[in-house]
Amino acid sequence: MKKYVLLLIILITCTHAHAQQADSATGLTTKKQKHTMPKRPPVCYIGLSTGLDNSAGVFGLDFNIRVTNFITLDVGAGPGTWGNKLYLGGKYYLKEAHRGWALAGGFTFSSGEENIKLNLSTIYNSTEKVALSLKPDANAFIAVYHYWNLGKKYNRFFVDFGKSIALTPAHYHEIYGDPLSDQARQRVRSLSPGGFLGGIMLGAGLNFGLYRK
Repeated sequence: MKKYVLLLIILITCTHAHAQQADSATGLTTKKQKHTMPKRPPVCYIGLSTGLDNSAGVFGLDFNIRVTNFITLDVGAGPGTWGNKLYLGGKYYLKEAHRGWALAGGFTFSSGEENIKLNLSTIYNSTEKVALSLKPDANAFIAVYHYWNLGKKYNRFFVDFGKSIALTPAHYHEIYGDPLSDQARQRVRSLSPGGFLGGIMLGAGLNFGLYRK
C-alpha cells in the first residue's frame, strides 16, 4: 500500500512539474511572438534629426515614405540658421527593409529671415549691432546614411555625412548699421546653407515606424 501511495505522489509531482514546464514554454513562446519583428516594413517613418547643415534644419521633423523595400521619399522641415528650412529628397537603401547603408539626394529651401540682429565688425574697426534681411536660398545635397535597429517594429537610429551645394549665392541686405568688414561678410555667408566648412553635412536622428491598421 505504501508503495502505491509513494508511486501516486511521484506521479502527481512529475505531472505538476511537466505542467509548469509547459506553461513556462507557452509563456516564452507567447512573449517571443509578441516581440517578433513585423513581417513588412512600415508605410512611413516619422522622426527627429539634428546636425551641421542638416537637411531639416538645426532640429527638424522628418518623414520617410516607403516607395519600395529599398526606396523612400523624404520630406522634412525645421528652423535653421537662414530662416526656416524645408527639404525634399529620396534614399536608396543597400539593404532590404530600409536598414544599413543608404544613398540620399535632394533639395533644400531656406526661407530667409527679416530684421535679424547680429554683432558684427565694420569697416571702422568696431563691432556693433547691425540688422540684416536674409533672402531665401536654395541648395542641392548628396549624402550617405547608415541606419541601425532601435528596439522592435523597425524603429531606427541613424547618422549621416554629406555635402550641401548652394544653387545661388547667399543674398542678404543690411537694413541699418555701418558697412560690414570682409570678416563680417564672411561670417554672414557662413550662416547660409552650404556656407560653413565647404557645405559639409553631419547629422543624426531617430525614426519611428508607422503602420496601416
